[in-house]
Amino acid sequence: MTGGLAAIAHGSKRPLYDIDLEIHKEDAQKVRELFKDFITEDWNREIEGPDDEFDLWLLKLQIQDVPVDINQIEEVRIRTKDGKWVEQPEEMDRQLLKIEGFELPVQSKRSLIAYKRLLGRDTDLEDIQQIS
Repeated sequence: MTGGLAAIAHGSKRPLYDIDLEIHKEDAQKVRELFKDFITEDWNREIEGPDDEFDLWLLKLQIQDVPVDINQIEEVRIRTKDGKWVEQPEEMDRQLLKIEGFELPVQSKRSLIAYKRLLGRDTDLEDIQQIS
């Protein structure tokens, strides 16, 4: 888990907009099959985000009115706040955290803060302030 849910798991108090999950390319078709009834946009390579912050392979779902974005961790580029594209590492630090009674793998606080600093959006800066 990454993004807003990871920030909330680390203590941010903002609303959750969607759920962001990262998987390995080798699991993409298994994940697609598992969630086939919830797909709103099938796997495709796209520039994504309100300000085109991400270049990645993405599968979009809608589960009980909650948007879920699943992306392949390989070949992800992030547009930094100063407009430069950088490669996202294919492995990220993660830790098990309890969310709603479930112990789930979540992007580590250190890794999440570094990622959110790169993006530098208002929501990212708010998350950094709340979880630091």
